[in-house]
Amino acid sequence: MTLQSHRLIDLLKLTTQYLQQKGIEDARLNAERLLGHVLSMDRVQLYLNFEKPLQPLEVARLRQLLKRRASNEPLQYILGEAEFYSIKLKVTPDTLIPRPETELLVETVITICRSKFNDRDQIKVIDIGAGSGNIPIALAKNLANALITSIDINCAALKIARQNAEHHNLSERIEFLEMDIFKNIGDSFPQFDCIVSNPPYISKKEYPDLPPEVRNYEPGTALYAGEDGLKFYHRIASSAQRLLMGIGLVAVEIAATQADAVAKIFSGNQWLHNIEIINDLNGLPRVLIAEKKI
Repeated sequence: MTLQSHRLIDLLKLTTQYLQQKGIEDARLNAERLLGHVLSMDRVQLYLNFEKPLQPLEVARLRQLLKRRASNEPLQYILGEAEFYSIKLKVTPDTLIPRPETELLVETVITICRSKFNDRDQIKVIDIGAGSGNIPIALAKNLANALITSIDINCAALKIARQNAEHHNLSERIEFLEMDIFKNIGDSFPQFDCIVSNPPYISKKEYPDLPPEVRNYEPGTALYAGEDGLKFYHRIASSAQRLLMGIGLVAVEIAATQADAVAKIFSGNQWLHNIEIINDLNGLPRVLIAEKKI
């Protein structure tokens, strides 16, 4: 790509056109974010400085970032950050990029916990699949009495999650543990009021058809879930009796196409009842909740 003019307005137009030609969705927004990153400006500042000339080093830096985005590397990895539930988080290729769809899971847990456990001094939550720490951090910010244990098998992801929790001054209320949920849960492991998880749920058949920026860049262990994409749901449901105390809550994100299959898994567990599917704003199944029987 030839960037002849160095004026910000001209570079924004050229960058947008280039990304459009490469098939990048939301090309204008991507161009704004990349330019803002190079210039350390937010969107408003960009539009207030349209006539600003960029220095040769800034243009060279922009060109490097454009090449990465044109090859389908996710914008969030290029910028090193993502936003979730109005919270800025550090992300790297070791962490799954937080999705807006997962905000419904967080909102559901917040609402139910405020109602169900409003008389508690503490709400104990276990998050299965820490990733960047987006779910436990969002919950901790919105449930002042929540103490959260967040587990993941990926030690590199846990390192990023701990950094994010520390950045948001939540390290004392969120404990991150390297743990394989498929291994036996020891007798000394505590019990919780709530299990929350956005587990991997991509099946073997679906995986090759994922968009290239997902399939080629995001961690496969955070996406792939076996032949039918359901293995984590089986494990979470079977672990509920051991992990939950009292009339505890389970809340998991699901793919729209898996709603019936996941509901069948949870309703078939003798320790769980009151199974409910919650739809997103598009009317698609997105979250499943269940309660432990007393």
